[in-house]
Amino acid sequence: MKLKRKIVFPVFVTLLYPAAIGCGVQGKWSLAGVEPTAATRDFQYHSLTLQKDGTFYAEAGVGPIHTTSGTYSYKEGTLDLVDHNGLRHTYDAKIEDGGNKLSLAQFWEGQRLVALMERKE
Repeated sequence: MKLKRKIVFPVFVTLLYPAAIGCGVQGKWSLAGVEPTAATRDFQYHSLTLQKDGTFYAEAGVGPIHTTSGTYSYKEGTLDLVDHNGLRHTYDAKIEDGGNKLSLAQFWEGQRLVALMERKE
């Protein structure tokens, strides 16, 4: 009797967890809140567009809006943004709520700051 073996590719990982392959972070995001709330003015980006080609566009600032753009990479739960001036921001990134929310965390002045972004498109 010959034993048949099947190789099963874990397609369900791609379907259930799009962030696992890196494409889940792409899109337009808008700032929904920051914890602690007193640190809202310390978070750099109020809107963030991450494009398929590895570039980003962002609006930043409280009061007058400042724009910036550059390149980004997303790998193993880390989002790394480098603007055209060479300024780098690195965040622990987690996609939540079925891909509709993006949590960005970093330490700022000795405290952990977590920004919650909501998908706009």
